[in-house]
Amino acid sequence: MQSINKQPDKKELRNFGFITGGLTPAFFGLLLPWLFGHNFPRWPWIVAVVLVAWALVLPMSLKPVYRVWMTIGLCLGWINTRIILSIMFYLIILPVGAVMRLAGKDPMARSINREQKSYRVKSIVPDKKHVEKPY
Repeated sequence: MQSINKQPDKKELRNFGFITGGLTPAFFGLLLPWLFGHNFPRWPWIVAVVLVAWALVLPMSLKPVYRVWMTIGLCLGWINTRIILSIMFYLIILPVGAVMRLAGKDPMARSINREQKSYRVKSIVPDKKHVEKPY
């Protein structure tokens, strides 16, 4: 698991305050109410004003908020990675492998031939003029 920056500088904390202060009302104040047909709440805008003002006036005091937010983000990223990779494996890789196995296709040519001296496949050397005009 990755680690968070334990000693963020003033600029990083100020950027954290600005970005979080901008995304909170955009997501919770505009996008979600618009998607679900609810009234537009005020609290995201209040949170945004507080975060942006906090980032402007005392960015170094945002360090505890930054640490908690980044820890939550790391945990969610760890969980999401496992979910996304599992979905991709079971919806894409497993069915393709099953179909290829049913069709008898083996792209790695893993069949054993006892009479064969070597399994080495010689590479095809392209002509030198191939590189001169690739397109």
